[in-house]
Amino acid sequence: MFLLVLLASTLGLQAEKVGLLYMHGCGQSFDHPGNVDFKNFVEQNTGVTVHLIDAFNDLAAPPTESSITPMWIQVPAILEQVKNISAQYDKIIAVGYSQGGVIWRAMIEDWNNHNVDTFIAMASPQHGFADLPQDFLVTIKDYVIDSIQGASANNLRHNFLKAFLYSKKVQNVFSPSNFFLEPAMYNLYKNTRFFPRLNNEVGPDSEKQRQKKNFERLRKFVMVGGPDDGVINPWQSEIFGFRTVDRKIVSMNETEFYKKNLFGLRTLDEKGCTNSRTEQNSNAGQQGLQLSGSTNLLEVHHNGKSNSKEDQVTGVQAEQETQLEKSDPH
Repeated sequence: MFLLVLLASTLGLQAEKVGLLYMHGCGQSFDHPGNVDFKNFVEQNTGVTVHLIDAFNDLAAPPTESSITPMWIQVPAILEQVKNISAQYDKIIAVGYSQGGVIWRAMIEDWNNHNVDTFIAMASPQHGFADLPQDFLVTIKDYVIDSIQGASANNLRHNFLKAFLYSKKVQNVFSPSNFFLEPAMYNLYKNTRFFPRLNNEVGPDSEKQRQKKNFERLRKFVMVGGPDDGVINPWQSEIFGFRTVDRKIVSMNETEFYKKNLFGLRTLDEKGCTNSRTEQNSNAGQQGLQLSGSTNLLEVHHNGKSNSKEDQVTGVQAEQETQLEKSDPH
């Protein structure tokens, strides 16, 4: 069972209408049982309406409508749907699981005057991923790299695959490649279409400032991740850490994204608006990149007032864990 603990604090809900919008992960559908369990749990225990975003579902959908459709197609299309839903609320809580968290950050940066109050990224590769899951290597080795032989075959195969992920052939058909970031192949990364722009490393200064302003508009940014993740590597990316060229793991405030404050992450952190939580059982994967969005626990605290309907979710961890033992899709 996966345990993802989310913390969104100090939402003044008494006089405002708040909704929660949830974006599923790669390989999933919006109505995945784990997502439906999450929706039911939050609504029953907080009174907050949850919208499961019905867009780019599964892997079997047509190429332009599946969850592996390139991010530059997914993000603007989903954003239009999100704007229509959010218009009925004063504030919204944005929750994204795995790839869904990357999609949410891209939407927030691109959405002027958004009403996203809190952004919760669960098991989401916010700093990208730098190493390939073993299941992924096994799955496609027959397709790509069987011809590579010799004493260093494994390393050669691995590096070949990494370079292959940066090719237009893959970038245009496989969304996870759009947030692949191998530090040793930085020049290849900088020439890709999606992630360098999201991280504000390329583009006109005016556009960089616009994206940064939009991200800094968040009141709270919550990241949840953990070492048992079987997909995101390094898993520290889920809490905005990463690894260097020499394979040293660095924390969020040691990354270049943070130190250069490229898109406002340091600004939020210095204002006390970021919160990261490490969970031992935050595994994001089933097999390879077939991601599961089973979400097990949501803690919401509102202005320290525990008598409102929204606050009743606090303290029900045991009940939710019992429910999920029964409903865990794995």
